[in-house]
Amino acid sequence: MGLRNQTKCCLIIFDFDGVLADSKEAYAMQMQETVEHFSGKKLSEEVFKERVGNTDQKQDFIEFLENDDPELLDSAIQYYVDITDKYSFLRSLYSGVSETLEELKKTNYIGLVSRKSQERMEKWLQHFKITHLFDKPIGTLEKTKSKAIVQIMNEFGIPNNRTLMIGDTEFDIQSAQQARVKSVFAHYGAATPEKVLELNPDYTINNITELIALIDSLKKTMNSSATDLNR
Repeated sequence: MGLRNQTKCCLIIFDFDGVLADSKEAYAMQMQETVEHFSGKKLSEEVFKERVGNTDQKQDFIEFLENDDPELLDSAIQYYVDITDKYSFLRSLYSGVSETLEELKKTNYIGLVSRKSQERMEKWLQHFKITHLFDKPIGTLEKTKSKAIVQIMNEFGIPNNRTLMIGDTEFDIQSAQQARVKSVFAHYGAATPEKVLELNPDYTINNITELIALIDSLKKTMNSSATDLNR
């Protein structure tokens, strides 16, 4: 494994949209404009908000455009990306994000895996002035989230029983389970919480600030287990 630092207890890996940033409105507006541009149909924003967090954007466009032409789909996805900045004012960090990350970073490694290109993700971190709070941000546009989780674990030498993945979608929780790390469901950002809860995440939080108490509790359990083993 990679770097080991005995002063760092755990590895905490975040998803971005729906966990750190509220992007529902921006996503809905971008999708609405893109679909209208390519089909002439103006669907309700609520239709798109229900799909926030869906990792298969191409499938979304097949459904909304009622067309599976590869060239059209690629053009639609590129158009969606190109108008991202237009709706950036609709994206905002959830309350308490910066303060929580700063506190957690004191004794833990902080990672980020997001279904964006590396360039796009780093741009958003810079936009919100939180780049310095992450030890390893990874854009997973070209790889699965579970592989990215394992990559970060290996880099910092943190075992899976000391690694947590915080996400708001079914895909996030499934990725954590595939990587065999603890899953934390960010209920506050979920578009369809009932579907995520069916996957039985290890923990559920209703506000990002609750992570501090959760991590403290896990540390006590880990330290207690280590003490028992050394007796």
